[in-house]
Amino acid sequence: MKKLTTSLLAAALILTPALNTAYANDEPVVTEQRVSTTINVNTASAEQLSELKGIGLKKAQSIIDYRKMHGPFANIADLMNVKGIGVKFIEKNSKYLAI
Repeated sequence: MKKLTTSLLAAALILTPALNTAYANDEPVVTEQRVSTTINVNTASAEQLSELKGIGLKKAQSIIDYRKMHGPFANIADLMNVKGIGVKFIEKNSKYLAI
């Protein structure tokens, strides 16, 4: 079994560069959202908030709903008061978030 696993791993490592070369002329695939500017969490629309990593339109709307009910966020850490927003989200997006 160990020999089979090693053989499969070796084959995967050999084939990976060949696959990358075979598709070099294809359109690039974007697998991660990218934010090109900072987003003010107190004024951003749902569409703007959804550009952040880990946020879809539904979660973006939750941020807006929380903002409407409780007023503007005093600091970025206050985002964690929104259900589903935690430390990892803040860490991933800290350079894109503004108050």
